[in-house]
Amino acid sequence: MYDRTKSFMTIVVIMIVIVSLISNGYSFYGQNFNYYIEAFSQVNPTYQPHYGYIQPQVVDGFTEKPIEGAAVVIPELGKKFMTNAQGLTPAIWVPIIEDAHYKDILPKTWGEVTLIVYKEGYVDYVLFHTHIWENQSRKGPRILLFPKSRGEVSDPMAIVESPHRLWVRQLVEKFKR
Repeated sequence: MYDRTKSFMTIVVIMIVIVSLISNGYSFYGQNFNYYIEAFSQVNPTYQPHYGYIQPQVVDGFTEKPIEGAAVVIPELGKKFMTNAQGLTPAIWVPIIEDAHYKDILPKTWGEVTLIVYKEGYVDYVLFHTHIWENQSRKGPRILLFPKSRGEVSDPMAIVESPHRLWVRQLVEKFKR
């Protein structure tokens, strides 16, 4: 009986010590454990990337007839899409990529990607800064491919999609003062 009482008393003493240590702020996980818990509790576990859809259309630059079988490459995705008989790609899911260059100047409310378009017999085409709007489907842009001249080597046609006029106006007003 003495051994049982001694064992019971030992357990009670250990429990009292543990409870008093915890109540006085002692942590078994190190002094920074509460800071770790606080930091990770602020991470949003349900974060979903922002995205939009784009559906470019490729047409002949002179006749404006749809071009079937043109390749549309989005380097930011590392993917290639082909046009159908209407000159359209499938609707392409594109994450919104923030333009870090303007982040501290005047953040853009849209993402931008590059489109590289080519088809045998036509001049290659590159559209820089193609707008992707969050949670929206963009039917376009409309890409005009022009036939290659026979026997000539053509440089790719390089086009830049300019920022939205309202954003440009805000940028000017911000720095006009």
